[in-house]
Amino acid sequence: MKRTLRHICSLSAILCLFGSLATASESSSPEGGLAESSLELNKQMIDFLQSSGVSEEQPPVERMQGILDALYGAEDGFTYDSAANFSAQKAFEEKRGNCVSLAMLFTSFARSVGLDARFNQLDYTPIWENVDGILVETIHINVLVYVGGNQYVVDAQPELVELASHSRNPVSDERVFSHFYNNQGLLALADGKLELAGELIQRAIEMDPENGTAWQNRGLYHFRSSNKKEGEESLVKAAELNRSSSSACFQLSAYYEAVGDTNRSEKYAKLGSKRSKRNPFYHYYRSQQFAEQGDLKKATKHLEYALKILPSYSTFQIALMDLKQRQEQDKGLASKPELARFH
Repeated sequence: MKRTLRHICSLSAILCLFGSLATASESSSPEGGLAESSLELNKQMIDFLQSSGVSEEQPPVERMQGILDALYGAEDGFTYDSAANFSAQKAFEEKRGNCVSLAMLFTSFARSVGLDARFNQLDYTPIWENVDGILVETIHINVLVYVGGNQYVVDAQPELVELASHSRNPVSDERVFSHFYNNQGLLALADGKLELAGELIQRAIEMDPENGTAWQNRGLYHFRSSNKKEGEESLVKAAELNRSSSSACFQLSAYYEAVGDTNRSEKYAKLGSKRSKRNPFYHYYRSQQFAEQGDLKKATKHLEYALKILPSYSTFQIALMDLKQRQEQDKGLASKPELARFH
């Protein structure tokens, strides 16, 4: 399958707390020690790149497309696997990986042939999961390649490329490495390897002390280890660092409710709800829920609000058109009850 590049004109990509845990039984858990997250090419990767014919002598766009063709062009090409949290070298060996792994893999190749490739973290989280009645957001990483005054989006999930054109937030290598170690820590935690989990999550924080997601999972680790005070402090830190995330707030609300601190429980519940409503994908998720329940009016309202936050996003536009068509069909049936009896 040939992957193409999305061009963004003019200048101006875990990582999921519960999502990783939910798929941990199907994942490749760490085999002890701290995994390597270097972007350096090993000999096999160098040989692969050379055999693909990609070189620094080619124009930048040709280099980018050449790397993509080499990775994804063949029938047995590399595949996206949300449960495969690998280093770039391991992803190359396994020919699969999650968004972090495949972003690191492409970036390794791109930089080795002189391309200005940078990691990008989506401002808005495209996937929401319902965990024990709480909507939890995920984080997605892809790559931006800078050529002159233009940007090109490279994403292992083509359906998210359009979103990247609306959500450009370049992040450091350290942030992505931190996400990688954080994911590894969650896998170890899900396997009951508490000591290894603590080491990996601590490594994530050392790589990037400002990574609120890692602090949030440090809190989860401490709660699993029965260190409630450390868990609480870590979640408070996470809520302060990641001001767009709601999940740490909801976790704090649940914790304070459990210990009888009603005031702080309500405080963080309100803060979590406020943050959720700023995310267009929260409204998209809620719209889908109401549509499944048959409440098309509320479903439409949430989609319209999503489009106010993220205008011209085609997924929302198409869903809104579908909802309005359903509403028109319902109106037609309601105005002709005698016909409705025979359906």
